[in-house]
Amino acid sequence: MLLIFSRKILEALLTLGLATSILFILIRLAPGDPVAIMIGQSSDVASSNTERYEQKLLELRSEFGLNQTIFQQYFIWMKQLILFDLGDSIHTGRSVMTEIADRLPATILLSVAALFIQIVLGILLGVLSALKFGRFFDHLTRFLCVLFASTPGFVIGLVLLSTFAVTFSTYEINTEAKLSRLWLPALTLGMIGAPQWIRTIRANMLTEFGQPYISSAVSRGLKYRRIVEHAFKNTLLPIVTMTGLSLTTLISGAVVIESIFSWPGIGKYALDSILLKDYPVIQGYALLMIALVIVIHLVIEIVYSFIDPRIHRKGEENVKKDY
Repeated sequence: MLLIFSRKILEALLTLGLATSILFILIRLAPGDPVAIMIGQSSDVASSNTERYEQKLLELRSEFGLNQTIFQQYFIWMKQLILFDLGDSIHTGRSVMTEIADRLPATILLSVAALFIQIVLGILLGVLSALKFGRFFDHLTRFLCVLFASTPGFVIGLVLLSTFAVTFSTYEINTEAKLSRLWLPALTLGMIGAPQWIRTIRANMLTEFGQPYISSAVSRGLKYRRIVEHAFKNTLLPIVTMTGLSLTTLISGAVVIESIFSWPGIGKYALDSILLKDYPVIQGYALLMIALVIVIHLVIEIVYSFIDPRIHRKGEENVKKDY
């Protein structure tokens, strides 16, 4: 077990290093100049065609280290990472670590609430759809899954915001991360991700219903509820996978929904920073999301080994073969 875990950690570190290197270069190669954008918002420089403007550009590029080559900037950033320092925001001057830490709880709160809604809808409608296979409820559920899966998330968000905030005035529009404002963006994200859960659980339940042990249980007169429970237990592995992947997607991909509902999370913060070309913030956000994905995948594999010991034994055999 220790050998497998050590190997996974090494693979995770290599993945993190490669991914951050590629992202760092791509961010720097993207068109736009963060210093020019920042000066454009300042009243310090009246015109962009003056000698003073060009001098200011050079001074700020030098101050932020943007006058160096990409590789020099990368090595400076890596030195900062070793000290657990993500640098300072170009536009606010505050520590990126501090700003992310201030906004991360709001995003986690929203993501966990949305994940709960996805799991409840997915398990409830997925199991019921499998039990009602071929009937009206099954057809209706599948139609709604296709409808919501094919509708862009921002459309669902705007429709719900217009309905509850404008038409019925039951949703408060501001920039605070309050529990009273949590339900609508969480519901939106839950509705966006629920179709995948419903279809996966429905398909897995139908597969289990076709297994010989189900026929044997029915022939022995086992209660219908117990049969469904046994079938559902055997679908836990894909549910564990989907839980981890959905949580990662929600935390890293809630950018649009956070912007629509003015939810003060890291998604909205990252989007604003991308528009301002704030390199340290974009790099810090990307690093956090990559690390999050890697950690969640590691946790999923560890949970897998406890749920199904066969996976653990198979992993040990593969490691021994490699060595």
